[in-house]
Amino acid sequence: ISMTILKGRKTAIGNVLLLGMWGIAVFWLFAFYNPGNIALDKIYWWYVVHLWVEGVWELVMASVLAFLMIKMTGVDREVIEKWLYAIIGLALFSGVLGTGHHYYWIGAPAYWQWIGSIFGALEVAPFFAMVVFVFTMVWKGRRDHPNKAAMLWSLGCTVGAFFGAGVWGFMHTLSFVNYYSHGTQITAAHGHLA
Repeated sequence: ISMTILKGRKTAIGNVLLLGMWGIAVFWLFAFYNPGNIALDKIYWWYVVHLWVEGVWELVMASVLAFLMIKMTGVDREVIEKWLYAIIGLALFSGVLGTGHHYYWIGAPAYWQWIGSIFGALEVAPFFAMVVFVFTMVWKGRRDHPNKAAMLWSLGCTVGAFFGAGVWGFMHTLSFVNYYSHGTQITAAHGHLA
C-alpha cells in the first residue's frame, strides 16, 4: 500500500490513508509486549485498544469516506480535503489525551481522571463531523450515483460509528460514570458497534 501511494499522485486523502495504515501497524505492535506488571500491561493494552481503534482507524475511515465522496458526489476535492483535515484534527486532538479515561483503573495519578474525561467526552466530535460531512457532500453533490450500495454504505457507516463510538462511548467516558459502567454491557455495546 505504501509503495502504491508513494508512486502515485500525492493527495491529502492518500497521505492520510498512508498515515492511518502505518499507525495501524505501529500501534498493533504494543499488543505483542507482555510485561509482568499488570498495571504496565494495561497501559500497553489501552494503547492498542484506544489509540489503535479510536485514533488511527478514524484516519483510515475518514480517508476512505473522502475518496468515496469525491468519486460519487462530484464535489470539489478542495472542499472534501478541508473537511478531512478538520475531522482528523478532531480525532487526533481528542483521541490521544482521551486515552487517559482508561488510566483510572491502573493507579495513574488522579489528574488523568479529568484529562481523560474531558478529552474522552470530546471524542464524539470527529464522529459527528463525519456524519455532517458525508450527508453534506451527498446533499451538495449529485445524489443519482448508480452505485446505491456504496452511497448507502457511506451514509450508514458514519451513522453507525457515531452511535457506537460516539454516543455509547460518551455515555460512559466520564470517570465517575465509568466507575459503575466499566465492564458492563455498555462497554461491550460501545466496542462492538464502534
